Amino acid sequence: MFLTSRKWESIFLIVCTYISSATLTAQYRLYFEDFSSQNGKGIYGPTPTIDVSGVNWSVDGSAATLSASDDYAKVVSEIFEFQDTDGIVSFDSPFTSMAGYTDFSLLVDLSESGDLEGTDQIEVKYTLDGGSSYSSGATRSGNFSDDATSDAINLSIGDGSSFGFKIEGVNNADAEFLRFDNLQLLVDTIKGATLTVDASNQANFIGDLDVNHGTFYLDDGIAFTHGLNLLSNSQSTAYEEDFTGQDGKGESGTGTDTSGVNWSVSSTSNLSDEFDYLKVVTVSGNEIFEFRDLTGGNGVWTSPTVDVSSYNNLNLTMEITEVGNQEPSDGIDVEYSLDGGTTFTSLTSQVDDFTSYSLNSAVSNGSNFILRITGSNSADEERHRFDDISLTGQAEAVIGENTGGKSSISGAIDIGRAVDLAAASGGRVELSGVITGSAQVNKIGEGIISLSNSGSTYSGNLVVESGKLEIGSGVSLSGSVTALGTDKSILGGDGSVNSASIGTGTNEIDFISPGLGYGSDSSTATSMQQSVSLNDNGTDGDTSDDASASIGNFSVSSLILNDGGVYDWEIKDFDGSSAGIDWDLLSFTNLSFGSTGSTFTLNLLPLKASDGTAGAPDNTSNLWAQSGSSFKFLDGPDGGTGITWGDWSASTINDYFVIRSDDFASQTNFYYGDWSVSYENGDFYLNFSAVPEPSTYVMVGALFSLVFSNKIRKRISIRRFPGLLLEKKRESLV
Repeated sequence: MFLTSRKWESIFLIVCTYISSATLTAQYRLYFEDFSSQNGKGIYGPTPTIDVSGVNWSVDGSAATLSASDDYAKVVSEIFEFQDTDGIVSFDSPFTSMAGYTDFSLLVDLSESGDLEGTDQIEVKYTLDGGSSYSSGATRSGNFSDDATSDAINLSIGDGSSFGFKIEGVNNADAEFLRFDNLQLLVDTIKGATLTVDASNQANFIGDLDVNHGTFYLDDGIAFTHGLNLLSNSQSTAYEEDFTGQDGKGESGTGTDTSGVNWSVSSTSNLSDEFDYLKVVTVSGNEIFEFRDLTGGNGVWTSPTVDVSSYNNLNLTMEITEVGNQEPSDGIDVEYSLDGGTTFTSLTSQVDDFTSYSLNSAVSNGSNFILRITGSNSADEERHRFDDISLTGQAEAVIGENTGGKSSISGAIDIGRAVDLAAASGGRVELSGVITGSAQVNKIGEGIISLSNSGSTYSGNLVVESGKLEIGSGVSLSGSVTALGTDKSILGGDGSVNSASIGTGTNEIDFISPGLGYGSDSSTATSMQQSVSLNDNGTDGDTSDDASASIGNFSVSSLILNDGGVYDWEIKDFDGSSAGIDWDLLSFTNLSFGSTGSTFTLNLLPLKASDGTAGAPDNTSNLWAQSGSSFKFLDGPDGGTGITWGDWSASTINDYFVIRSDDFASQTNFYYGDWSVSYENGDFYLNFSAVPEPSTYVMVGALFSLVFSNKIRKRISIRRFPGLLLEKKRESLV
């Protein structure tokens, strides 16, 4: 029975639905072949003829007898089909790299029709080493699918260097058909790969993806709908040494040989013969490093310098043993350095007859790791040994974008391990799915990372190394927010965090900026960067709500405004009545300030209410009439119960704030404004007054002086020449 293309499509959908719900674990297709638009490609009689033009797979029919035009192994109705091959025909897929991934699955749909015998069969094979060897995945023979039902093969396979399918089919009659379709290699876990989701591969993501370590980037405009699970047990090997194939390498009384190894040795002992050494030896078939008879000094084994700058939570394990009659002065010391060998930290010191010790110790994070092992003993029968060195840690995991584009992830993200959330300069990544977990998050890159799902329960600490971390409306995070490095760090949005310190001190956030998008530039304090593309919360191309998106009401439960910090304060309506809607509002439960001599900057940034870009706010055409306006910019509990004033008070707090109003004056073309800060009942206000420039005072003063001077002169002239005044009156009467 011949199955139509439409019928095969329905069967495929049923099978895929079943696999997805019941057995499928891998979620990204590294390889997929469904033979679309490939009808006729393959091998066919009677010549036989091979036509694989325009495809990336091959066929081998050297063992078959294709004596008629209907003897073939080719694509029919976009399914690969064997008919009357009288010998094996082999289909070979291209090889797909498996580097950087783990947890693989192989999927293929098999079917048959006709009256097949046991000798008619199809076998699915695969290779993990580029074709050097093949493993059998599944074999089907005879009427295995009863003509109508596809037999879906779904196999978990191991890691390898590269993957390839080999599918062999054989049958011996015109009406006997063996078929296969939908070849897939799927992977569940990123383990070191750099994977970028773009228009060409987005359809290959069919479920949530696990991340051990590696990089997961989104191209500009990509809306990724699946989830990401950052694995809590994601340990990777930074360095290992088991001395395999290194027998004899090291130093003895007969000389030194460290050729072909990446570690080094040194000794201060008297190595007088071949039995005095620090070298690799074979014990019970196992190669290990051994110190023996180091009379007069000690021996040192030193690892190569290992780059661990991209690792966290480092851990070192190794096996240490000794044999012989050891004295208290005999022992083995294990140390490590993170600064190129200038200083070393001890991990263990085993002395006397300890027999064996399994080292399993945490190692501090750093840039460069060096391991140093020192042995001390003084007799032929005294030996100290070590083996199976393994330095593991969490290698870097990065999620985000690196081109300055705008993208999003709407699937859930579980942060079970430390992760870098990346957005390049000008870029924005919105994480709109639920965020869970408690491992540390580092925000990197000058762009914006936005966490916008109010159902998120993430409880870890967040570190902003560069750019803006944006907490969306309704999102409440219980962890602290700190900074790292010298790049400009920005915190803001419309949600809330537990604690943050704004300032220029160690681990302090540089800028706080309520609302979406940027206030000032991501790298400077003075350049405005209100950007529609980065604060749009409506339809692309519709800017009517962009000003509303830019204005925010952000909350920090425990807030510190420290020396050198900056508050980017935006306003869109000078005559508005609602803090957090018409202008920015920063709320707190507890608030403290820097000490005497320190200052905190308020950066006044005006917005056009029409589109959210930099410009004159509404109701600023006559700012003379707006003199006396006040705007609450810090909102705290009534009575000021949460405020720690320190060196300041309600009457002196204005002196703590430096108000930068240059941009406001420039955009409104009004240079006669004076701003100040006042306190009332737990809240802080920005107060505006219109003040004439000094030259106006000079002119007014001069006018009053002139009038006063004329009056004096008049009095003097009357006193000195009274007749003159009488004469003037007479002239006026005439």
